[in-house]
Amino acid sequence: MSITMTELAKRLNLSQSTVSLVLNNRDKGRVRPELAEQIRQMAQATGFRPNRAAADLRRRCSNTIGVAIAYSNNFHRTELVNELHTEIVRRNYRPLFAFFSTEEEQRAATDLLLSSNLDAIITLEPKLLPDKLNLPVVSFSHEDPRFDAVVFDFETGIQQTFDHLKSLGHYRFGWIGFGSIDTRSRMLAELAPAAGVEFIPEATLRMDPPYPYIEKPGALDWWKDLPQDARPTAIICHNDTVAIYTIRRLREAGFRVPEDISVIGLDNINLCTQITPTLSSIGYENSGIIARKLIDLVFRRMEKPSSPRHVEHLAPKLFPRESTASSRHAKN
Repeated sequence: MSITMTELAKRLNLSQSTVSLVLNNRDKGRVRPELAEQIRQMAQATGFRPNRAAADLRRRCSNTIGVAIAYSNNFHRTELVNELHTEIVRRNYRPLFAFFSTEEEQRAATDLLLSSNLDAIITLEPKLLPDKLNLPVVSFSHEDPRFDAVVFDFETGIQQTFDHLKSLGHYRFGWIGFGSIDTRSRMLAELAPAAGVEFIPEATLRMDPPYPYIEKPGALDWWKDLPQDARPTAIICHNDTVAIYTIRRLREAGFRVPEDISVIGLDNINLCTQITPTLSSIGYENSGIIARKLIDLVFRRMEKPSSPRHVEHLAPKLFPRESTASSRHAKN
């Protein structure tokens, strides 16, 4: 049987208010970090469980953070959901996930969150949220001017991609991913001329979404019929999930990666180091970095509701691995 907060405070020889601040995640700047950690460890060791219902009633809040996120074949989304769940629970809050794939489901997911008693919302698609929303909102990837946001620094990521491939002698690329609706797809085409590289039209596949196509066995068999001058030496993929399927489809068509063609992805998911060849990618050490940034921004907004809008631009880094190698057609 778990002990009460009063009993926990007595064991620690601390005031109940100090213990309450820590266990309700309101200790930042108020309680010394080493003391806060001591309180959390004692709470875990004694099996303390806060009475959420009573606390919510007193504070007129739910200790719940809603998350709106699209269903996807993208493995990175799965990792992000797991990390968000872990981070929200670690802060002594509850997550409420609302998933969607179609626009109709997206509206239903938005309605679910808006009809729930939430303290804040994290969303990958903020466009359906009302303008007058008395609730902290943090958007991921989509920089909606109404809300705080955590966004990927696409320009830095693209420049790292170009620099890495050019260092290996690659100047002619293919693209497999989304079309004009995707920011990265547009920016790749826009930045290519200044970088001195080109995308081969015959090997550039822009699909919204690309997953149903690239998941099918034999989807790239037609690449065997491309003339030599229409074959890229490297393929840039929308993300790691698309890159993994692309490597499989290329092998089915008789191409070796990276001997015949290099492949690079985006997101640096855990599978990048588990497949053969290991996958070069642009991203972060892990999805936990993104989850922590999103949650930090949520709590910043909850603590200071009237503070100016904040956008966190996350600069990615290059993770070179076996799927990219020197081009056999490198410039001398």
